[in-house]
Amino acid sequence: MKTKAPPIQWLPVFEAAGRLLNFKKAAAELCVSPPAISQQIRVLEDYLGVVLFERTTKRVTLTPAGEFYYQRVSQMMKLHTEAYRQFENKYRNPTLRLSAPIFIAQELLIPSYPKFADFAPNIELRITTGNEYVDFDTEPMDAALRFGPSKWPSLDCRLLSTVTPKLVCSPHYLSQHGIDPNKRFDTKALRDHVLLSVFEDLRDWQRVNTDLDTAKTIICDSYFSVIRSAEEGLG
Repeated sequence: MKTKAPPIQWLPVFEAAGRLLNFKKAAAELCVSPPAISQQIRVLEDYLGVVLFERTTKRVTLTPAGEFYYQRVSQMMKLHTEAYRQFENKYRNPTLRLSAPIFIAQELLIPSYPKFADFAPNIELRITTGNEYVDFDTEPMDAALRFGPSKWPSLDCRLLSTVTPKLVCSPHYLSQHGIDPNKRFDTKALRDHVLLSVFEDLRDWQRVNTDLDTAKTIICDSYFSVIRSAEEGLG
């Protein structure tokens, strides 16, 4: 029985092979030959005294022992990658990578970029646009701005500003459907109209009416597209 953990330089090979479940792909990722991957895995298995992979002519899978070890090694590799990224951002090339909806990026962040440069002159701000959930464990992102109730598990969420939702449409749409803009709009009437959103589950409209039930929707890739669609009288 070995009293010492295996050499740490063996673990990137095991992690890549366990993640990809393909020695050839792992070899390409690590810039080595497939036989080198296979040999390194066998050396690790001999050291541990257990089989980590089931090998067939068509595929490679982790054994129960391999799956157990992979879960722990992969966490260690993620920690190593994150530590290096934080080190590089702080000491070599300080960078703040921020994800935001394209509407927020173009209307608020980009016009305010000079103010950020004055506030933090030694930090480079990189803005990526999107509405989807950000997995900070796997994506090279430091922070994200999102519309929502700030209930994301395991994340430090801080309210930056409240938002007042309003129904908007074109004057043509108003006249076409006989809507009086001076009267309160009954949310039940939403069932008779085309709803514009960036979410397929209409989560933004659900805040207006939790009992929403409509088959008339247009899903856009950004709030800019939503506003443009409204201007064209589509909903």
